[in-house]
Amino acid sequence: MTIFPQDHPIWRIINLAVVFLGVTMILYVNASNFDETEWTAIIGLISLMGGYEGLKHFVAIPKSKSKDAE
Repeated sequence: MTIFPQDHPIWRIINLAVVFLGVTMILYVNASNFDETEWTAIIGLISLMGGYEGLKHFVAIPKSKSKDAE
């Protein structure tokens, strides 16, 4: 039993959060000093992945309501 259906938007948000926590940790560990260049990379990746998820949602083929009725 799952709390949310597999196609629920919360899973996209959780996925983005996990990816960015990982990216932030990797940048922090590998940086000699954590400065604005790392923040620029993090914000850029957030923008790219958020834009990708938004575009994927925008161009997705909607599920047919008739399938649910059957």
